[in-house]
Amino acid sequence: MDTKLQSFLDKVKDTASRTGRSVGRAADAAGKKASEMAAATRLNLRIFDLNTECDVLFRDIGRMVYELHRGDEVTSEDMDAKLEEVDAKKEQLAELRDQLASMRSVSICPNCGRTCSREDSFCPGCGTEL
Repeated sequence: MDTKLQSFLDKVKDTASRTGRSVGRAADAAGKKASEMAAATRLNLRIFDLNTECDVLFRDIGRMVYELHRGDEVTSEDMDAKLEEVDAKKEQLAELRDQLASMRSVSICPNCGRTCSREDSFCPGCGTEL
């Protein structure tokens, strides 16, 4: 085979090999990013669900307070149970928000829940020190 043709074929083979490796790395990066986005979406959905559950509990607590106002009997055990459920859900929310923030280059304000830049010393929404 002609040396020029062999040299050309070697260059084509080398270029194809480098292109294949680059495409493989790009596919791996895209797969990793898609996986990260799916994990973040799952966290956001769980946060939404927990917030909805808290809203239901707050409504129930409000109803109990009104029943007390009307003179109806409401046991302190029932009220305490609802309040403990809210506390537990709020703890879960904080953990999920921390997980979500660690996946991003942002932080979450522990006071108001606002998304803040990692460079912020104070929350731009409420002023809480971060």
